[in-house]
Amino acid sequence: MQREKILEGRTVSYQNIVLTVSGTVIPLRLKRHLAPRTVRIILQSLPIRGNAHQAGGMVYIGTEVDSGLERGRGAFRAGEVSFLPGQQCICFFVREGSLGKPMTPIGVMDGDTTILQTVKPGDVIEIYEETP
Repeated sequence: MQREKILEGRTVSYQNIVLTVSGTVIPLRLKRHLAPRTVRIILQSLPIRGNAHQAGGMVYIGTEVDSGLERGRGAFRAGEVSFLPGQQCICFFVREGSLGKPMTPIGVMDGDTTILQTVKPGDVIEIYEETP
């Protein structure tokens, strides 16, 4: 029964997971069709925990995820999530922006993401699969 509940948030096209920062939960939806290989590697690496960093209009965390560029893009909108292959970072865009390097789009944040605008360097961000 518990396994069925965990699999409930999974579909062929996306995976629901959770980001927490400063006690606030932000639902994430990783979209397999955007970057199948990268999303699979990230899901296999969960839970991921790291210190927050900021650059331009995004907050990011370093990971151990090892994946190359997949369907790269340079510009992202607020609420989108990407993976920066060279630095192995997962990036959360709080406003429209570009890092100047191509990144792999991997999904979107759902709900209120304003807490990410107040994140300070060193705050802990966790990404995990929510279990019942």
